Amino acid sequence: MNSKFNHPSTSDIKKVLKLDIKKLPSFPQVATKLLEVSRDETASLADLSKIVETDPGISVRVLEIVNSAMYGLGRKITALSEAVVFLGLDEIKKLAIGMTVFEKMFKSGRAKEFDRLLFWRHCLCVAVLSMEIAKETGYPDPEEAYIAGLLHDVGKVLLDIQGRMDYGEVIQEISVSTDPVIEKERSIIGLGHDDIGAFFCSMWKLPEKLVMAVKYHHQSFEPLNFSKEETQLISIVSLADFLCWTQGIGSFDIIRPPILSPEVEKTIKLDSFDIIKCILHMNKEVETISEFYHFVFPSMSQVRENLLWANLKLSKINTKYYYQEDPVTQIQDMNSTTGETIPFDIGLELGKPLSKAKTIKEVLDIVMYQVGCMFQPLHWSILLKEPKTGDMVFSVVVGTNKKKLQGVKLPKGEGIAGHIMATGESVIVEDVAIDKRFSLRVDKYTGFKTRSIIGSPLKTDDNIFGVIELINRISDDNFTSQDLKILSSIAEYAAIAIERSYYNQALKNIATKDSLTGFKNRWSFERAVSNKDEVLKRYGTIFSMLIVEIDLFGKINEMMGRSAGDAILKKLVQVLKKNKRRKDDIFRYGEDTFIILLPQTYQDDAELVKQNILSAFSLVVSTEGQMPVKINISPHTVSAADFGQLKDLVEKPLSKVKAPLKEDTIVDIEDSLQPLIEQESQKETSDIKSTPASGKTVSLKGNFVHLKTKITGYMGVERLSLDAIGFRVVKSHSIKVNDFLDIQFTLDGMKKSLVERRIVVREIKDNYINAEFYNPPPYAKNLGFYLMS
Repeated sequence: MNSKFNHPSTSDIKKVLKLDIKKLPSFPQVATKLLEVSRDETASLADLSKIVETDPGISVRVLEIVNSAMYGLGRKITALSEAVVFLGLDEIKKLAIGMTVFEKMFKSGRAKEFDRLLFWRHCLCVAVLSMEIAKETGYPDPEEAYIAGLLHDVGKVLLDIQGRMDYGEVIQEISVSTDPVIEKERSIIGLGHDDIGAFFCSMWKLPEKLVMAVKYHHQSFEPLNFSKEETQLISIVSLADFLCWTQGIGSFDIIRPPILSPEVEKTIKLDSFDIIKCILHMNKEVETISEFYHFVFPSMSQVRENLLWANLKLSKINTKYYYQEDPVTQIQDMNSTTGETIPFDIGLELGKPLSKAKTIKEVLDIVMYQVGCMFQPLHWSILLKEPKTGDMVFSVVVGTNKKKLQGVKLPKGEGIAGHIMATGESVIVEDVAIDKRFSLRVDKYTGFKTRSIIGSPLKTDDNIFGVIELINRISDDNFTSQDLKILSSIAEYAAIAIERSYYNQALKNIATKDSLTGFKNRWSFERAVSNKDEVLKRYGTIFSMLIVEIDLFGKINEMMGRSAGDAILKKLVQVLKKNKRRKDDIFRYGEDTFIILLPQTYQDDAELVKQNILSAFSLVVSTEGQMPVKINISPHTVSAADFGQLKDLVEKPLSKVKAPLKEDTIVDIEDSLQPLIEQESQKETSDIKSTPASGKTVSLKGNFVHLKTKITGYMGVERLSLDAIGFRVVKSHSIKVNDFLDIQFTLDGMKKSLVERRIVVREIKDNYINAEFYNPPPYAKNLGFYLMS
């Protein structure tokens, strides 16, 4: 094999894959011949037809696509020679290659965690986007870019089918990791999908440039001195792959850190062509084919455009830290009296967890934890702008008086935070007593004594939506200009991550929920019943399904207008919500059709739910004087073992059901961020009680060190929760309220985990002390599992 590829050896491959000589992975012969034809400018339709027709199954499938609603041809096409007249030779070649690769290689797999439809959707999107970028950037062979995009992740298929390790387990580990997929594969398996894919592409004697794209779409390749065209093709596929992940179209259903190799931005200037135009073209082409392959392609181009730019900004920062030669930045430890430096890299500490955060609340928790670790403030908070008034709300508060300050509003422009919000400038106040911008009102309200403040704005482009503010150090030292530089970098990173999570959440809602009713959509239903183990876990061994249909709904829309139809839908939604039990799932399957899945529900109980819904809806319609409207409900009770019946029960009678009209909209981030944080915080509060009294009764031994006096002692832990602790010390202690202690104790679970934390004393009763954990980590697995056991 060509040395420029630096392929792994056959022995290295054998350590990772089960290479049975009789069952070596092979590239479909039809696809190989089609690739040869695609490179031959003199190839004719007859040449193409002859190849495709050697595999009748592929020929039939290609004609199925040609005759599908995707192309909307006026009559049925029965031969490739007819199809090419309507669609052109290039389009037919593209369809034939894609269908061959899908049917022969990508369609079925071993690991249930490796969803092949999601994977194929990703491959198609990368292929189409690669071709569009190739056209925009002047690459001489856009069709070659399409094929490279189609095959770029072929190594994942080989790892799934032939891997010595269960690739499903690898995907599970990837889903809880903050590392890029390729790095996690290498650390777990020993090789990445890029190396494995390129090895076999070379073995199959595919064109060198295709092999390069497969090999280097995740790797830095500048030192290899490739030709201009080779470098351009690799960069095109790498960028297309990156853009698809940013749009929520990855090969797995997880969020990954967006990273581009530096050569990509050097080769393709992102501002030199219309990225959005390329993505919209990809949207259109893949959306039309999505119905044929039965996968959902989320729309809402504006949300995806915003998400794209947020990911591009985050990528620039991630790339800087990921590819730099010395990733450790030496930052002066301002808490240290010795003047020593500590290794700390904002990019590495923040970049990985922030890139994986799925919700805005997770982003804020990670940011606040890192701020606490770095600066050791007594009190720190994030204030977000209230959209209607411009006032500032203490949305996330950590430290002293956090419960009292949470949710409190500060008038627009007031105090240091108001100044930062108004000017967009980071600010340091070493002594608030001599700064006229400082407002005493918060100190009077909380009883807190502010001495020193640093703060930085949270903004996207020129839109400021919040402020990070730190008050006082535990050490009593003032904040410094060096602190301000570090905080400003954190704020920049945090703002981008918040923006990215916001649009990620919006995109997920659009893909999985119906905008009018708020219920889950048809795609969510199909995902919910696609896996036997998941059905058993979610709905039990016996469960029921209700199919709810509005009678003559189409005629109501025609005669009275869509607003009348929407009003009826909303009434039905109210009824369904009132009769919904806690674990029931409701889906809007079609324009006039809903499906309700009732976990662990037998036929009699399903009939009771049906009658309750019918009676409630009839009452609503009659009392509100609306035109007579009927609903029909069909109950079905099935076992998890026969879950395959579900699709038949639904698809046959509902095959002609119209999909609901999508009218998704999204408000600007500044207008909905604060309400969203409140909603997420309320959900979290309802799940976790935070007072010491609500903790678990325990009997654990530990010790403490007083932070200021350095006095040590033993402690007996009696109460424990995720954010508070109750313990006893010897009666002659000298501990006071608001003192800081560094403690450690060992859990008495199976793992005997050591817990090391800093605490702040809140209450003292003789020798019994209630304290709060200072800056608890957002993900404390050992303690969390212990408390739940």
